[in-house]
This record gives sequence, C-alpha cells and structure tokens, in this order.
Amino acid sequence: METLERYFSYNNDPDNIRETFINLDQQLKIIHNKGYAAEISASSIVHDQDGFNFSRFDNLDEDKKRANVESLCKLAVGTYFSLPTGAFFDYSRFPTSYVKDNFEIMATSLPDSDYYRDVLVNGHIWYYNDYLKEVNKKTDQGKGNSNARVLGYSTPEGRAMTNKQEEAAFINIAFYPILVTLAVILGYMVYILFK
Repeated sequence: METLERYFSYNNDPDNIRETFINLDQQLKIIHNKGYAAEISASSIVHDQDGFNFSRFDNLDEDKKRANVESLCKLAVGTYFSLPTGAFFDYSRFPTSYVKDNFEIMATSLPDSDYYRDVLVNGHIWYYNDYLKEVNKKTDQGKGNSNARVLGYSTPEGRAMTNKQEEAAFINIAFYPILVTLAVILGYMVYILFK
C-alpha cells in the first residue's frame, strides 16, 4: 500500500488531486456518521486497489469532528500549494492559525478556495461534498439568468476567456511557481522557528 504523500509525488495532476479529496471527504462523512474519527495525515492515508482510505480511527466527539474537517482541508491546501514546487509538505499537522494567516497566498493554487476559506479562515465546519452540492444547487437555480454566467467564470482565467483574451488568462500562471516556492520556504522557516 502506498501513502498519499508518495502517490502525489509522481501523480500530481490538479484534477486528480481534487477528485481524491472529494472522495476522502465523502469517506470522512461516512466515518463520522458511524461515530468514529479518522487520523488525517499524508502518511496515514493509504492507496490500495479501491483508492485512498483512512487507516487509523478513534472515537468521535465534536472537537475531533472539527479537527478532522480542518485537517483534511489543511492537507488539501498544502497539497495544492506545495506540489508545484516539486516538494510535498503535509500541512495537516500545522496549526490552523498558521494556515489561516497565510491563506491568501495559498489560495492562488486552490480550486474551490471559497470552501477552504470558509472552513480554515471563517471557522465554518462542513464537508467538501456538501459545499459542492450547495454550489451546484445555486448554479442550477441560476440557469437562465445572468448570474449563472458569473458563477461559471469567477476565476481570472474564466473572465479572460469570456472576453476572448486567451493570452491574458495565463500570464499570472507563470508567476505562481515563483510565488509558491518563496511562500513555502518562508512558511517552512516560520514553522521551524515556532516548532
């Protein structure tokens, strides 16, 4: 069996990462509904023939539920943020306050950054799949009016594509690896200082 960290070291397509975290969130909700909490770290989530699974469990209480949801979000944020640099950092062990304080820098590489902001910055605890259902419901209700288009093109890339400015959509992407590398180095230094 392979750990999440090892798997993402060579299989780091953003769509694959997103799908993995959607599946892990779905599993986490089922585990919580059965009265258990999962240990969440890059080394305790393993990949087998059925995909990724949590491998260690404990009894659930409200604090552990909150910690689980936050840890899975921190793990996702750290995965998206660190992989473009070529190194994987497990942010699930970082204090939530650290991720909250540095969230705007990290959000540049996140799909569905509103969800992660809601959990890690605003303190609202809910599951990623529930968030996606809510977004889809709003999108379905918005079909036929002008707001539906805004939801579909809310990223800089999407806005540029609607204005037929394909070149402009990707200028910022060239700057991201440099920004991400500097932020990871700075974050690691801060982590070492406060460890």
